Amino acid sequence: MNVLGVYFPAWLVSSVVGLVTAYAVVWWMGQRPGERALAQSGLLFCSLTVIVGLLVWWIFFSSF
Repeated sequence: MNVLGVYFPAWLVSSVVGLVTAYAVVWWMGQRPGERALAQSGLLFCSLTVIVGLLVWWIFFSSF
């Protein structure tokens, strides 16, 4: 992927998007009083990062 003249591999872009998205979801869940304990779970953060990263790679960079 070409970003400002520098080529980044697709897996790097996908993992950064997954990390940012997972952080946003966990932060949003932490603001809700009933879901605060779930949002503090490291397993949830890691799982969301992997799932979103793989989905982004599969949808945008995989040639079906």
